[in-house]
Amino acid sequence: MEKKLYYIECTCIKEVKFPNVEFHIGDILYYNGNASSDEMRIYYNKAFHNVDYIYSIEMDENVMRYKGLAKSYLPFTRQKKNARKYKKLKQAEWIKTKIENRNDFKCDIKEIKIKYIEE
Repeated sequence: MEKKLYYIECTCIKEVKFPNVEFHIGDILYYNGNASSDEMRIYYNKAFHNVDYIYSIEMDENVMRYKGLAKSYLPFTRQKKNARKYKKLKQAEWIKTKIENRNDFKCDIKEIKIKYIEE
């Protein structure tokens, strides 16, 4: 029996800067809506002490770009092993479209084939 899983590989197509991280042309990231590394945090840790600073960060165009796909973290990881896996291709295609509409990344849906062998 063979099963398929899918994940989304995103290649940066333009320079993009966020409060804690910069993405450069050619950087490869993987989609994971539950990613929560410090690097992908939308806000600086010290931002919570200064309300005016938080407001200026929230109004930043780049911070708001991925608000629908994630809350306080960018929905990406640098490690392939942490990429979100989908059982249905249609789900991965929907997320791919959402990311590409923001014009920062070109995304490819990669397939993982799993074979089960009975012994």
